Amino acid sequence: MGGPLLRLAAAVVLLAAYHRWLLAGAVPAHAAAAVSPAILQDIDASQSAFSAGRYRDALPPTERLTAALPSQAIYFDRLARIRHELGDASEEARAWEGVFRTSPTPADACPMLAQAYDATRDPARTLDAYERCVQVDPDNPDALLYLGRVYNAAERAADARRMLERALTVAPLYPDIHLLLGIREFADGHIAEARSRFERFLELSPGRRDEVAVWLERTGAGQP
Repeated sequence: MGGPLLRLAAAVVLLAAYHRWLLAGAVPAHAAAAVSPAILQDIDASQSAFSAGRYRDALPPTERLTAALPSQAIYFDRLARIRHELGDASEEARAWEGVFRTSPTPADACPMLAQAYDATRDPARTLDAYERCVQVDPDNPDALLYLGRVYNAAERAADARRMLERALTVAPLYPDIHLLLGIREFADGHIAEARSRFERFLELSPGRRDEVAVWLERTGAGQP
């Protein structure tokens, strides 16, 4: 019996080591020497505290990891989520910028990067972040929708229409795109086109009548 038990114990140790390697963000072999015992300790402390929802405890080791392993997006991502839970939008945005900068897929930081800037009441950075999200993920209907909404709020009517129409070509059955396009059409004085968009929204999402009722009334559609 000793043989099987020893093999099982060895397998458990190997699995634990592999798991810690994954948590380290797959540190390249040439950088392995830089992964000191202190860094490994921070990896474990960050992961365990974060998983348990102890965000204040998770903050210091995670911050140290972003400094010690500045090319590992996984720790910037975790830091951003910790900052979000702690209600620090400014620092959250900085952490999402780290994800955007280091991740092989920068869209991983979207739309949270822009939303964090929005929470800091910084319209210019919010808009810039949404534009960058579209640049790195140009066929994402959510990214296009968000940017169209921000252009609308900034009274950039032509840009808003361009983004929303582009979103519609990507996802023609996405109800919210029809709703925002309808609002844009209404603002531009195109009442019939706006009504058509609102009716299409309701067709695609019949359970959301309350969201479009006022627009149906304004465009003369009334109740069915």
